[in-house]
Amino acid sequence: MIKTLKLLLIFSLILVAVPVFAQTNSLLSPEEALWLKARNNTIVAYPEQNNPPYSYQSASGNLQGISIDYLELIAEKIGAKIQYLTPRSRSQIFNDIKEGKSDVAFFTPNTATEEYMIFSESFITVPVVIVVRKDYSKNSGLTLNDFNGKRVAMISDSSIETYVNTNYPRVVRESVTDNEVGLQQVVLGEVESVVMDVASLSFYLSRQVLSSVKIAGNTGLDYKPAFALAKDKTILQSILEKGLSQISANDRSLLVDKWVAFPGEISQNGSLLAVVKNNLSIATLYMLFGIGVLTVLILALTRKSHRDRYFRKVHDVNELKAEFSELASESEILSHELQEIKEDEEKLKEEIKSLEK
Repeated sequence: MIKTLKLLLIFSLILVAVPVFAQTNSLLSPEEALWLKARNNTIVAYPEQNNPPYSYQSASGNLQGISIDYLELIAEKIGAKIQYLTPRSRSQIFNDIKEGKSDVAFFTPNTATEEYMIFSESFITVPVVIVVRKDYSKNSGLTLNDFNGKRVAMISDSSIETYVNTNYPRVVRESVTDNEVGLQQVVLGEVESVVMDVASLSFYLSRQVLSSVKIAGNTGLDYKPAFALAKDKTILQSILEKGLSQISANDRSLLVDKWVAFPGEISQNGSLLAVVKNNLSIATLYMLFGIGVLTVLILALTRKSHRDRYFRKVHDVNELKAEFSELASESEILSHELQEIKEDEEKLKEEIKSLEK
């Protein structure tokens, strides 16, 4: 009896596994499936060390970013595993890809590298903007022509640098290793501006750079990260694109919401105010956060006031009891008001969700 049950269990597992195996195989051609099998179903990836929110290493050493998430989803769709090499700088990865030390990296299509690289389809499109200090003389509507003869920071060996070099040769390019360095140079006044994509900017804005910089204009360029491969990896290019095609619109939307603070398009004038206006949910959350902070401040000031009165009247027991009673009453009122604010917040969130639908 036990042997019979074991056989039935094994047979059931086979029945469950076969459709999954068939689905993966039907997605890939026999040649592609054989290529993966010969490599133990493993794809070797070369992540960047500091290119948030696309590919970067956290303080704890974990690899993360939207490019990493996309590659993991693709691996799930095609039944593959990802082996990550030690994260390196952009220039180091370029050299190693030339030497065939990796299967795939995370870059944007660039005419400067097309001699030895091929690219998959892009998995996200993000506007590239001009970022200046908040005290910059002009507020918005700037173009790169306004920076002719001026120093502008941008990541070296990037599609953005190639674009500026080709279309705006009079701009004085200041090559930097990453966008964080570019933003620091803007804040310190070492350059007039930094040109970067909105997703990268939003990552640093969330780290309190918001009080120091602003978006002053649009470049007309879109940043389109993709999977970069050596020219002899055309079969892997096809495999990755097939896996990418299986990622649903809902999953793509979730990834954008996870990694990009400003998912809406930048308006023509490119101002930060316009970005917020185009994102009702973000603006509303900021408003709710402000209300919460204000409530906490009022609560703190109220408690401080009552504490001072308490120490002044500690000699009078009757007055002390009255103070405690008053504090309890006001605390109950504040608790009630906080509960109402939370309820209003939930209602606003529901309204935002319905608007976004």
